[in-house]
Amino acid sequence: MMADIPAFRHFAESIVNPYFITLLLFALSLLLLCIRGDSRGVRAGLLLSLIGFLVLSTGWLPMVLTNKLENQHPVVEEVNPAIQWVVVLSGGQAVRDDLPVNNLLYSASIKRLVEGVRLYRQLPAAKLLLSGGTYDGKMTEASQLAMLASWFGIPSRDVVLETDSINTADQAVAIKKILGNKPFYLVTSAIHMPRALAFCRQQGLTPIAAPTDFTYYWDDERWEKTYLPNPKNPVYVNIAWHEILGRAWAWLLKNR
Repeated sequence: MMADIPAFRHFAESIVNPYFITLLLFALSLLLLCIRGDSRGVRAGLLLSLIGFLVLSTGWLPMVLTNKLENQHPVVEEVNPAIQWVVVLSGGQAVRDDLPVNNLLYSASIKRLVEGVRLYRQLPAAKLLLSGGTYDGKMTEASQLAMLASWFGIPSRDVVLETDSINTADQAVAIKKILGNKPFYLVTSAIHMPRALAFCRQQGLTPIAAPTDFTYYWDDERWEKTYLPNPKNPVYVNIAWHEILGRAWAWLLKNR
């Protein structure tokens, strides 16, 4: 069905997006201004567009959305020694042949791996399950993560790769095939954790949240990032919106 096609899902996410909707409203208002001239409707459209851009580009909305998603689960400070698996979800990579792995993996992937290694070293009999495939059929994200893990001295016998998945839903299905009902620490970015947990639990898995890669963008002395329009703030709105829309999409597919 159309709803299952990744390309369609990505297209839908692109247009059902606060920034795109605001930009579309602005464009339509300008078009009406050119066709019909000044009117109350045109003024209302332009005013709403301006308000939308201000809301998206100041720090209030992205900060609230980000904190809402990231503060649902605390960092794991004391591990349960009975847990024998640490699952690290990949967070993206670049595809090039002329750079070392640390320059190819996105920062989210690196931070997730480092947290996974931290937990692994505290568990007496743990294994690392690195999850992530590839879109182009070349080097998988899990393989890149494994290469970086070897730099930390993690023996290959303790590393298991899941290389078939291309999104979070696929990862949950693949992890189920490997771990069954065994409990495990689930390592991913804090903002991604609620959605990742939801997909895992839908598969009957027993994950323990181990969030990392928190957003500290607004937690410094540069107060203007919150109060004044900033080009980076819409990026954080988009990241949070991706997580919210992903949960909604999963719910629709489950209940269709």
